[in-house]
Amino acid sequence: MFDLLKISAVILFLAVTLRSGMLFSFQQSQTPNAPVQRVERNAQGLYQLESSRLTLISDIPFDDELKSWPGLIEQSIEQWQIYHGVEASRMDGWHIQAVLIGDRARLTQLGVLDGVPDFDEGYQYGDRIYLREQPTVYYRRHLFLHEATHWVMWKLYGGGGSPWFMEGMADMHGTHSLQNGVLKLGVIPRSSEQVARWGRLRMIHETLTRGLAPSMTEILAFGNAREDHEIRYSWSWAAAVFFTNHPKYGPILKELYGKGIDYSDSLSRRFRARLEEDWETVQVDWNGFVSDLEFGYDLERSRVLQTNRRLKPLMPGGKESFLLATDHGWQSTGFGVETDRPVHISCSGDFQIKQSGRSEGADWRIGPNGITYQFYRGNPLGCVIASIVSPGEQEETKRWTTVRIGFAGTIVPKKSGELFLKINEGSNGLWDNNGNISTEISVTKE
Repeated sequence: MFDLLKISAVILFLAVTLRSGMLFSFQQSQTPNAPVQRVERNAQGLYQLESSRLTLISDIPFDDELKSWPGLIEQSIEQWQIYHGVEASRMDGWHIQAVLIGDRARLTQLGVLDGVPDFDEGYQYGDRIYLREQPTVYYRRHLFLHEATHWVMWKLYGGGGSPWFMEGMADMHGTHSLQNGVLKLGVIPRSSEQVARWGRLRMIHETLTRGLAPSMTEILAFGNAREDHEIRYSWSWAAAVFFTNHPKYGPILKELYGKGIDYSDSLSRRFRARLEEDWETVQVDWNGFVSDLEFGYDLERSRVLQTNRRLKPLMPGGKESFLLATDHGWQSTGFGVETDRPVHISCSGDFQIKQSGRSEGADWRIGPNGITYQFYRGNPLGCVIASIVSPGEQEETKRWTTVRIGFAGTIVPKKSGELFLKINEGSNGLWDNNGNISTEISVTKE
């Protein structure tokens, strides 16, 4: 957690050491858990675990999960090396100390927390991180990886960056899966059961529904106040996932933070300046991302496909064609529509759709009307839907308004904009679709 007291804590950091006697695209690591070198009770009666990369100290007895943390930090470092493109030798000798706090009053009395400011869940300073015990194993491990990411960013780049970036990167890397001892950082969870107490998508959906979602301009300007902590962390996570995984914006952001970062808003200002000419496009991409963001979100298949050319106007009486891919999310037709001028869309063809988890042979071949056996967001699964997006009206973070088309439909635009189409299915179900839908788009003569 970012805190303005970090600078003043430098001297106290050394004092604590003497007094206490304590010395996210991602690829998963195949390294097995590293052996714990030593587990003991230290002179203060606290539990202490030592390995080549980690010293873990706590007033909480170590269970098997905590004893696995040395292996997790080893696997994490391998993934961070790949993500940041650094040689393994760059991280040779890196060692982090983690203090897991069960009874804060006791650790304060023992002097373990001398010089450490009050914090909500976690805190990083230098080569040391502090964590409050959490109600779920997953979220405790998430918090450990979150704070360790702060440590890595500080070691590599000298700081954490602007608050949204600092917390967003840490939360993105900290969101993980762990199966059969194999850790994978930077995942988008497939269900809430996999990430007990994580809550980021719940908060994003709640603020969108209530009209309280911050705009991208507001996210880039996030400060480090403790108020609305969960809202800021949730939207910082979303922004980090969006920008770092985007083929156009990600390299720009990486170039900027790769030159070194501090804890000011400098990174945000430089990043916004680089995107200024394309800011309307950024906002369209962002709201398209937000519209479909959910558990199991597919970053590649659901990335908004915008046209790289000037929009083509629809001529009254004429017909235009567009081939809609059924295995991708929102796709620009490349056509512009005008306020109050009815647009007719007709669709033909069929495609294969399969629900995840169904056995082979259970695939359905359906047409543009979709199937009423299952609904998604109020419309039949797989039906063709449309949205009219006005680039100049995307400053507010909000889901796109959709219209069901099916085999055929007419839209009377309430505003001029760009016509987008997709099939009505969750992002996590696009991967096994096969086929295209042919569409004809026309504007009636006046």
